[in-house]
Parts: sequence; structure tokens; C-alpha cells
Amino acid sequence: MKTFFNQRNILSFLLLFSLTLSVSMAQTDEVVILDSDFPNSGGLIASLPVNVALIEAKTSVTLAKTLKQALANNPSVKNIHLFAPSSDASIDFGGRSYTAAALGQQLDPSDFSANTGVTVFVYSCSLAKNAAGISLLENIASGTGFNVASSSSCDEMGEEMTFDFSVRPLSNTKTIFD
Repeated sequence: MKTFFNQRNILSFLLLFSLTLSVSMAQTDEVVILDSDFPNSGGLIASLPVNVALIEAKTSVTLAKTLKQALANNPSVKNIHLFAPSSDASIDFGGRSYTAAALGQQLDPSDFSANTGVTVFVYSCSLAKNAAGISLLENIASGTGFNVASSSSCDEMGEEMTFDFSVRPLSNTKTIFD
């Protein structure tokens, strides 16, 4: 009887296994933070690119802790994509509503000082359209040191959404799906 497992087959298998493991453990520079109350979150998750890390925020989690978790789990992160329900002046995240004043008290720039090259893309069609929403986005930026971007020209979340508002100039104005 001939044995299927010879030295060449075992070496090939080990090489394939180590390659697969290294790809799956690779750090990513794109992280998606998704609030559990975001509309159509299942469809959003299904349409994310394969190489994107996903953090699903449940109730009773703060935005500050979730941002810290994204950085701790992905030290090479460059872009954080935040999907959370929002209104003209607030973001609902982890079962809480965050206004500009509330975020200003929760975010400590010293917690994020090692990651100043990060951009947070806030997927909202209402925040960047008014002064209260812009103040909220600016407070996220000042509380983290990150650049913060959102859209002021979309009517609904879709393929035509571009990030035309940012605290500092952007090199990328397209969504994670483009």
C-alpha cells in the first residue's frame, strides 16, 4: 500500500498552511467600526473588502474605548471607517448619543498621540451640513489628533458618497467600497 503523505506533500502542506496563517494574521491599515444599531449592518458587513478589520460595537461601549481598541489591534491603521447612526448634531454609538460637548469630555488627546497619521471617515450624510455637526467632527479631531472627514453632499449612504468635508486636507475622498 502506497502512503499519500510523503515528504514532498508534507512540505507543500506546511508551506501552504504557513502562508495562509501569515495572510490571516496580517495587520491592516483599514479598520471599520460598526455600531450595532447601524441600518442594514448585515449588508454592510457582507460588502466590506476582504482585507479590512471589523469591530462591531455593542451597547455600553464608548467611542473612545472602541477607537483605542482599533489602534491596539491594528497598530499600522491609517483609516478608520465609522458607521453609526447620526443626526444633524449627534452620533449614536454604543447605546449613547454623543454631541460635540459630550465627546469633548470623553476624548483625551494623550491616549491617541502615537497615531497622529490616522483619518476617521464618519459615514453620515447630515453631520457636515451644519455648524453643530461640524463642531462634533472637529471635537473628534481635537480629542484624538486624527483627521476627521464626512460628507456634506450626500442624500443617503450610497455609491456616490464622497468625503467633501475634513478637518485637514485629505488625500482620499472616496468610500471604503470604491
